[in-house]
Amino acid sequence: SNMAANDQSYNYVTGSNDPTNSPSDTTSGHGTAVAGIIAARDDNGLGVRGVAPRASLVGYNLLQSTISTNEADAMSRNAASVSISSNSWGAADNTGELDASTSLWRTAVNTGLSTGRGGKGTVYLWAAGNGGTVASSCPYGCDSSNYDGRANYRGVMAVAAVNDQGTKSSYSELGANIWISAPGGEGCSTHAITSTDRSGSFGLNKTGTSPDYGSTYLNYTKCMNGTSSATPAVAGVVALMLAANPNLGWRDVRKILAHSARKNDVADTTGWITNGASYHFNHKYGFGVADAAAVAEAAAYTTYFGTEKSYGPLDFQTNLPITDAPTSGTPVAVTDTRTVSGSGITFIEFIEVTFTATNSPYSGDLAVQLTSPAGTTSILAYPHYCPTGASGACTTTYSAWVFGDAAHFGEAADGSWTLNVSDWINGGTGTFSSWKLKFYGH
Repeated sequence: SNMAANDQSYNYVTGSNDPTNSPSDTTSGHGTAVAGIIAARDDNGLGVRGVAPRASLVGYNLLQSTISTNEADAMSRNAASVSISSNSWGAADNTGELDASTSLWRTAVNTGLSTGRGGKGTVYLWAAGNGGTVASSCPYGCDSSNYDGRANYRGVMAVAAVNDQGTKSSYSELGANIWISAPGGEGCSTHAITSTDRSGSFGLNKTGTSPDYGSTYLNYTKCMNGTSSATPAVAGVVALMLAANPNLGWRDVRKILAHSARKNDVADTTGWITNGASYHFNHKYGFGVADAAAVAEAAAYTTYFGTEKSYGPLDFQTNLPITDAPTSGTPVAVTDTRTVSGSGITFIEFIEVTFTATNSPYSGDLAVQLTSPAGTTSILAYPHYCPTGASGACTTTYSAWVFGDAAHFGEAADGSWTLNVSDWINGGTGTFSSWKLKFYGH
């Protein structure tokens, strides 16, 4: 695959620019497979081709040293020249717990948005997460991408995975923050993604004699899956978009992806909603599956977003009791409706909902939903158990937790907004203490 000619790759183990342009990963072939999906070279008679086969790559071996300062550094390093930041990492999967980002990391992303690509903004893509497998104790998956403070952040686009049937990969997480989807496949024994691989024991194709390939092909695998696999595919699509029109701002890129996404899994009639601005959205897929041809065409003819506005945060004190879930039957919801006026935002690009619920023993008990003035309801949290907690109990609580919400894209901010909170798991009572709304748009 391709590497940048000016040696901007960085090795976090040695703390230096890596002279080989290939910082070492001493544990896996994960990064090599990600790189191939983005930019494996075409027309050279070897292996596979990436989505953007003439793109240049910069590699950071962040996962070899994931201290908070390195996480932040990887978001803003070389920001002036790095167009796209593709991130196939994040919160641990299958915990069900809330995992916040650090202010250091958020500041670094904001730096990339404001200074990246000569001020047009680095485009950040983030794996939505692989904790979405349905179980009896977690009918919507134990994890949601909305419980990951990185994938949840307004400066990134969370990417979900679909399988070879164009439906949700079993592991892919739901979320109101999901922006876009791409093929991630299922397991190697069914269908996954073919890409470049490391030879030897660290590769995904460790022996060369597996059903993957014969022994001749140790540098390739057909076992790359996960939202880690879907994310670099979208990074390649964005690279094609920027090749068609390098003047696009980071917000323009988001608009084009939302506008041109293919509505997949049309049989999921209850999952797809049409919001007040006529965008189709699904908590499994975001706006749909990225369509590279439509994106490249739209990029050449886009109308650019003007200066970004924000409004809020509007702070609403509620202090409402949450009724414990009954042993059978439907829980009693508590709602709070507030009117927004004078925002100046007629086109919402993203919403942050800050939620605090105290005295409730387990965050997993609660379902949280936001309904807009246009009548669009987004699901911010699902009732679930936490597999890593004692008896499935979640240990994290909603203390000023910030949910990211993409579902209201294009709607207006002014009007009545309602937050709906309900307890679905019997045992323990709580208080819906407060919530905040912050809008980004124009």
